[in-house]
Amino acid sequence: MIKTLIKGFVVGASMMIPGVSGGSMAMILDEYDHLISAIPSLFSRNTFVSSLKYLLLFVAAALFGILLAARPLEILITRYSLVIMYLFLGAVCGTIPMMVKKAHSEGFDVPSIIYIILGITIVFSIDFIPEGIFNPSLDAGFSDILIQVLGGVLVSIGLVLPGISTSYLLLVLGLYEPIISALSNNQFLSLLPIVFGLLAGILALTKVLEIAMKRYPKITYMVILGFLLGSIREIYPGLPGGWSVLIAILLFILGFAAVYKLSLIEAEE
Repeated sequence: MIKTLIKGFVVGASMMIPGVSGGSMAMILDEYDHLISAIPSLFSRNTFVSSLKYLLLFVAAALFGILLAARPLEILITRYSLVIMYLFLGAVCGTIPMMVKKAHSEGFDVPSIIYIILGITIVFSIDFIPEGIFNPSLDAGFSDILIQVLGGVLVSIGLVLPGISTSYLLLVLGLYEPIISALSNNQFLSLLPIVFGLLAGILALTKVLEIAMKRYPKITYMVILGFLLGSIREIYPGLPGGWSVLIAILLFILGFAAVYKLSLIEAEE
């Protein structure tokens, strides 16, 4: 229970970092598989109570992390973004040995590299989605509503898949400002199609991922590794100068070592 609360808090806090997805942090903390299996388990009588309890604890801790860490992280990123981001770069790279192990792979053969490239390509392809076509509106027609539902499904990708920042996805889809505006003006009904698509996308994606992780672990985890590596573009702050280079290198090593050590501890339990 304590471990779930701590991990939920860290995942929530990480979601406030530009370019970092909650899914990435859940993967780094080796909690991703549990989350993915818990959501479909809500529809099973035997596992409903335990899954609901786990998800409520995790989500509550994540929300607390968002609220508590928002301001401190904003200050750190504003003042020291160039070096702080190297800590997260190290953390992402530190997941590579864990991902290879979960994929039941001995190393990076040709198929593995192809799957990784596929994951990276999917992350990069988000940039080609036309902006503004998913805007919520109270005057939307049937075709507009269907497009908004699709927009909600696409947003669910950012919540479920690691390596894809939800905030970045909202900006690319042109949904960030319209959603904020709708919430500010109490136009909650205009968001229903997007919310419906979001929930449907989460349920569908988690079920598909749960099956894929069990039946095709190598393909699934290598593609997810591609997602994580593709996300580096969003959090890479550029090359620091002067003494900042040394600090950045040390933070990168610290992030890598911390995640790698954590994965070893999780494997032993």
